[in-house]
Parts: sequence; C-alpha cells; structure tokens
Amino acid sequence: MDNLTDFIADPWAVAAPARELVAVFNDGLDLYPAVDGALFHDAAAVPATADTLLPVGCLGQDRLYVARASGTEGRSLRSVYPHATPAERAALGAARQRLQWVQDHAFCGRCGGPTQWYEHEYTLYCAHCDRRHYPRVSPCVIVAVHEGDWLLLGRSPRHPPDLWTLIAGFIEPGESAEAAVTREVYEETGAQLADVRYQDSESWPFPHQLMLGYSARFAGGHLRRAEDELVALEWFHRDSLPRVPGDWTIAGRLIRAFQKGSV
Repeated sequence: MDNLTDFIADPWAVAAPARELVAVFNDGLDLYPAVDGALFHDAAAVPATADTLLPVGCLGQDRLYVARASGTEGRSLRSVYPHATPAERAALGAARQRLQWVQDHAFCGRCGGPTQWYEHEYTLYCAHCDRRHYPRVSPCVIVAVHEGDWLLLGRSPRHPPDLWTLIAGFIEPGESAEAAVTREVYEETGAQLADVRYQDSESWPFPHQLMLGYSARFAGGHLRRAEDELVALEWFHRDSLPRVPGDWTIAGRLIRAFQKGSV
C-alpha cells in the first residue's frame, strides 16, 4: 500500500518553503492546470480571476495553497488522478476539499451569520454565535469479500457499464467501521462475513470521503443484490477478473492484494 510521506496537511509544517504553489479550480471544482501543463501554479502566476489563496498543506518542501478562478476550462480530478503521484493525489484532494468546505460554509449553519477564516486552526468561525465549523470528512468502508480463489464484485449504475468493483458504503452515526462493513455487505449482497480485517485507507475527495479498506471472508448467506445499489453481482476467480479500478484507487489496490494472496 502507498505511504503518502510527501504531502502533509499542515501548511506551516515547513517554516521556510522552497516555493509557494497553488492548485487552481474552476466554479465546477475541476482542476485548472498551469500553462505548461503542470498540476500546480506558481503563486506569482495564478490566473487574474483567482480568489483569495487558502493554505492547504506542504508538498515536499513547497507550501501549497488553493484558489478558485471563474471562467476557466478545467479537468476533472478523476481524469488527473491516474497519472499523478500518490503525494500529488493527496495534495489535490486536500485542496479540492478545502475549497469546497469554504464555499459551502460561508454562513453559519446554526444562526446564518457570516463565517471568518481562522487559518492556524483550520476552522471557519461565526462571531455571532461563537461557533467553529471544521472541514467535513465522511467516513466510508470498502471491502474485498473473498472465498478461496473467488472475489465478490458488483457493478454500480454510477460507474461505466464494464467496470466492476468492491462493495462500499457510508458509516452510519453510532456505528463502528467493522459494523458498517458487515451491514453494508449484507444490505447490498445478502452475504454474511467472517474475519473482517482492516487493510488501508484513502482520502477520496468526491466530495469529502475517507475510505477505510477491509477484507473479509464469505461466511454464508444467499446472494441477492440490492437493485437500487447494484446492476450486477458476481463471483470472479482471481485469475480471470473483469475490468476493475486502477491501482491508484483503494479499490484497485485491495483487488491486487487479493490476487497476490495478501488479504
């Protein structure tokens, strides 16, 4: 699994940054690359329409900011991610989530008053009701359900018609991640599980998920797909898998780990 040691979600982790870089997004939160095709702009060369720079973190020895620029043609992060390094994906994902958080919380959700940016605490503060609003993170689980040499995969109506992937879902309030694994798999497939084991995690900024990856052994049950969640559900042998997500996703890495026998 990838170790994202080159991106730190703390803008002040490097006291004297080598450069100041900016991830620029348009109004639709698509990435606007620099003129030379680079993912990040130099802070002195951002588009004239860019809003105020918001600090995001440190990418190596560089400090990273994010800004929105109206009227620019962008590229979706989903199209950029397969060609980016793990550190670049982490930085871009953090930047997009920071920007969306600030856009979505310009006003306090409790009293409706305007919020103010407190950069050193990474919070938006409402002076009227003394309330702090922190960035939203939505925890999810994704699980590789296997039985011997066979892996359970589903097709979602939200994905390309030939793409198969693992079962995933959001954690409900009051629920542990392991309980969410058991519940989500049963709700979507009817499968019962054993040996539920944590494997890895990944920030997924579409819009603000934290994916917790698990493996689990099929322990029985009559398979039946949840028709509102899946258009197909099948077992596949490790040597004859269909098209699955790339290794730049946690789903792809969990599937590759199953193929290698390491989950």
